[in-house]
Amino acid sequence: MHVKKGKEVKHVDATEEKMENQEDRELGTKKILPLFAKYSILTLIGMLAQAIMVILEGLVIGRGLGEAGLASVGIIMPLEYLMLALGGFFAIGISTICAMRLGDGDEEGARRAYGQGLWFSLISSVVIAVIIFLFAGSVATLLGATPELHSDIVLFIRLFMFGYPFCIVGHVVVYIARVDEKPSIATWAMTISAICAIIWLYVSVFILKLGIAGAALYYASSIGIWGLFLVYFVVSPKTIFKFHLSDLKFEPKLLMDISKIGFPFMLVQASSTIFTIVLNNFLGSYGGELDIAAFAVINSYIIYILMLITQAATGGQQPIASYNYGAKKLKRVIELIKVSFAANVIGIYLLAAVAFLFSEQLVSFFVGSGSELIPLAGKYTKVVVSFAALGLSANLMSAYFQAVERIPESTILGICRYIVFGVPAIFIMANMLGVTGVWYSQPVSDILTFVLTLFLTYREIKRLKKMDSELI
Repeated sequence: MHVKKGKEVKHVDATEEKMENQEDRELGTKKILPLFAKYSILTLIGMLAQAIMVILEGLVIGRGLGEAGLASVGIIMPLEYLMLALGGFFAIGISTICAMRLGDGDEEGARRAYGQGLWFSLISSVVIAVIIFLFAGSVATLLGATPELHSDIVLFIRLFMFGYPFCIVGHVVVYIARVDEKPSIATWAMTISAICAIIWLYVSVFILKLGIAGAALYYASSIGIWGLFLVYFVVSPKTIFKFHLSDLKFEPKLLMDISKIGFPFMLVQASSTIFTIVLNNFLGSYGGELDIAAFAVINSYIIYILMLITQAATGGQQPIASYNYGAKKLKRVIELIKVSFAANVIGIYLLAAVAFLFSEQLVSFFVGSGSELIPLAGKYTKVVVSFAALGLSANLMSAYFQAVERIPESTILGICRYIVFGVPAIFIMANMLGVTGVWYSQPVSDILTFVLTLFLTYREIKRLKKMDSELI
């Protein structure tokens, strides 16, 4: 009888400790709108630093390396997307499990998930970088490198691979900082890396005259510096997120859960990689190097800036969604969906309107006045940005579904914009309209993607309301 009471007391103490842990965290207590605004704005500040870096990158590469440099960047972008895919795969999988365990009051479980996940991401990224380095020639051909650019692309790839593991692990650091309710760490990582990287790019191109090699090392460091902020989680006494050598003893189920949750985001980026490869090849076949360079400017700089809004909204949304879903605070989750969805669409359309009205000025900003690229890229900028806000809503909701472990919905939305709708639209419209059809395939994909996103979002809100009523 005495043992039974002891167990009951122990259970009550554990329950009370969980409740205290939950009450201490702002993710589950503060009002949704200001909480989402705080996390999104801090994320956006870091992303704006990255955006300024990308704008200056366009200036340096466009004016320092010319149209061949811009074309090289356009060809290499699928590897950049692959890095983002892998970074998001590990970061979202790890951070989602950590946030949900924190929401349930299990701090040690959250720490263990972080430790094992970090080692898993580090080992995997090193292996991937080595494989790509060894087969750089074949990879360059696959990406659509022309004979004139092939050797430069191979050099670019091999130098880029030195920073690949740091870039991937850096994503984990940034996402965990938000789960640990320290979004300012993520902001500092993004800001400092942007400043250091762009200074290097300018020096390497204009002073050291390293050409494409300087650009490659810039790509390796621009996100790779994020990984150095891992030191905070090693030395700070204020975080529960520590990793140990003992975490190398992996729990297969935990790694499977990380992979399952992260897989849809990897598909989002991987599908954009496939889409870009297909588009580059079609632009090369139906148009020419000028079309590839135009797409490089639009996709690498203008669309990138629009996507910052979605990335900021995702950064604000995911830790809040995972924590509150784990804590069974479903009304807060419903409110979060509505707030983040509206903020994403409105924010992108405000920027898209500027890009539409000043398309040629934006292009000339990157490539310099007088270039024959300006009217072509300016014309198609208007086409591509017109419905981008609708298509990017799928990226936001795919990230939400990941955060609450709804993998089928997340996967569908992750691939629909580029693979389900985008690639078929390229094939169909290129055969009908030639190079013009290739360009107009993106708005068609965006509209179809938005319809599907609205349907799945409506269904999810309905599901959450039903779950909430059953908890009462």
